[in-house]
Amino acid sequence: MPIFLRHDKWLLLGGFCVLLGSLFFAYHFYASWRTINVIALPVPDCDLRQGACTSVLPSGERIELQIKPTHMPVLTSLSLEVKTDKLPVKRIFIYFKGAEMNMGEFRYTLLRQKDGIYTTQTILPTCIHDHMVWHAVIHIETPHKRYSAPFVFINQRPEAV
Repeated sequence: MPIFLRHDKWLLLGGFCVLLGSLFFAYHFYASWRTINVIALPVPDCDLRQGACTSVLPSGERIELQIKPTHMPVLTSLSLEVKTDKLPVKRIFIYFKGAEMNMGEFRYTLLRQKDGIYTTQTILPTCIHDHMVWHAVIHIETPHKRYSAPFVFINQRPEAV
C-alpha cells in the first residue's frame, strides 16, 4: 500500500473525531441555550408590610415572599423567607434595588431550609427620604426554566411611621 493512503486514513479518522466533537459541543450548547427561558411574572398587588405576598406562575405554582419584621426597620437585620410550591429549584436568589434613588443593587442567595422554603438575612440601607420604594426581584432557576418574580415595597424610617 502506498504511503499516501496510510496518511489519508489517519486524516479521515481525525476529521471524523473533530466532526463528532463539534456535534457534541453543538448539542450541549443548544441544550443549555434552549433552557434559558425566563418567565417574568407580574407584580402582585399586596403590601409586604402587612405580611407575605404571593406571585402565581402560569402553571399554577406559587412563589411567596415574606419579610420579618414586617415594619422593616432600616439598618436592622431582616429575615427573608421565600416559599415555592412544587418547583424543582436549582438555585434561588433575590435582588434589591431602590426605585427612586440609586442605593446600589444588593443580591443575596437564599439557602434551602426545608422542601420549598428558602431563607436569607439582609440589612436595608438608610435613605434621606422618609419613605423609600424598593424593588425586590426573586430569581428562580429550575432545570428547564428561569422565573423572575418582582415585588415592590415601601420602607419607612422610624420617625415617619
